[in-house]
Amino acid sequence: MDENLRRMLLDWMRKIHQLEYAHCYQSIFWSTFEKWIGITAFIISTIVAFSYRFPKLEIPWVQDYLLPFVLLIVAILTGLQTFLKPSEKAENHKRIGFNYEKMRHSIELILNTNMTDENRTREIEIIKNEWADLKSVYVSNRKFKKGKKTVKYLKKYPEELSFLNTIE
Repeated sequence: MDENLRRMLLDWMRKIHQLEYAHCYQSIFWSTFEKWIGITAFIISTIVAFSYRFPKLEIPWVQDYLLPFVLLIVAILTGLQTFLKPSEKAENHKRIGFNYEKMRHSIELILNTNMTDENRTREIEIIKNEWADLKSVYVSNRKFKKGKKTVKYLKKYPEELSFLNTIE
């Protein structure tokens, strides 16, 4: 295999690996976000429900103003879960992460299998098309940087764009 082609495939693999980790981290974020909202809403609503009956509150402003305000917070948290749909977002990022992992393994096969140039070109074209057709969604910059850092820590790939010859 041509060395430039090998380096290009390694660079693709690095980018795909970074995106794979970024989507996994984003999936974990949305799962955790949903759990925190749900647990917080449950605890607050339970406390408010019991405060109306056991024991009777002697301070009227607490029952007249504070508890309705706290219930408003519960409604907002519940609305966030309903309209942001963090579980769907988590599942979507998880699925996309698996798709990136599948593409990465395809590149590993190209790099580690003796193929004819024709077969290799066809496999590379398939990966390019899969990557172009992938319905990816936004990951936060922080999660992308975390994925990038994780992949860099593995020390499996050449530095970014290091395969390009500098023009003098």
